[in-house]
Amino acid sequence: MTNRLRLPPLNAIRTFEAAGRHGNFSKAAAELNVTPGAVSRQIKVLEDHLGISLFVRTASDVRITRHGQLYLLSVQEALSRLEASTQEIIVQTAAQPLRIWGSRFFIQLWLIPRLSLYYADHPEQEVEITSLVSSEPMPPEVDVGFRFGSGTWPGMRAHFLTGLDLTPVCSPDYLARNAPLKKPDDLAHHALLHNIVGSDHWRLWYEASGAPPQELKRRIVCTSADVAYSSAIEGLGVALGRKGFIERDLEAGRLVTPINFSMRAEGAFYLVYHDREPLPGRLLQFRRWVLEEIKRDSRVAAP
Repeated sequence: MTNRLRLPPLNAIRTFEAAGRHGNFSKAAAELNVTPGAVSRQIKVLEDHLGISLFVRTASDVRITRHGQLYLLSVQEALSRLEASTQEIIVQTAAQPLRIWGSRFFIQLWLIPRLSLYYADHPEQEVEITSLVSSEPMPPEVDVGFRFGSGTWPGMRAHFLTGLDLTPVCSPDYLARNAPLKKPDDLAHHALLHNIVGSDHWRLWYEASGAPPQELKRRIVCTSADVAYSSAIEGLGVALGRKGFIERDLEAGRLVTPINFSMRAEGAFYLVYHDREPLPGRLLQFRRWVLEEIKRDSRVAAP
């Protein structure tokens, strides 16, 4: 095996380039926002690494040596190529849209209200969003998605975002127009908004509440959690709201929580993407933002 040449520290290289270009340690220090002494120390590090003198130092000034001039040309060429390649990568990454896919519920109630924050940090990044029932396979052309489930999907990487705490919600108008709703037993007199994907959630919530068994007769079946949620806001009945997602509507007065009991359901929301290399920069950038934003959001349920 061929041993790779150990490269000098990048900071020393940058300092040398500035000092060689200016022919002066003080001017290089001003450009780099350091002291002339710090410039001198970095040059010494590079000279020790190379085993040659790059500058001749006198009491009044410094002068670059012949070896230093030759090395400066090589360093400047290398830095110029690195800068050009970096800029090309940035432009290529920004030119391609970030394709986001997944749970309509999560995208509508968590991502969309925060997307302006992402654009503020990354105004150059175009975003394409496709929301649907996240139980379907993630298309290969999609960069990143939000899925609800166990966190294990073949060929996918997954990062836990939030669990699922369910509590009954309805509009204030619905509550005023219908029978009292203060305890789980009262649900027998109300229209319950069911979600096809979580069709068993109401039964599990009722059992977890400890209420005596009874048949919950009145129900409206919705195609997805976001439809059930929107129907609750419109006053059609009582839905199971997800803590960490309902707070904006509670604060705005669009929803109320008439029964003070919540249940932790099985499964959780995850950030997912295909397990393949290399991961595009736009995905890594978005992943970092989502995970940091989740940590900052104290309203989202903890694991």
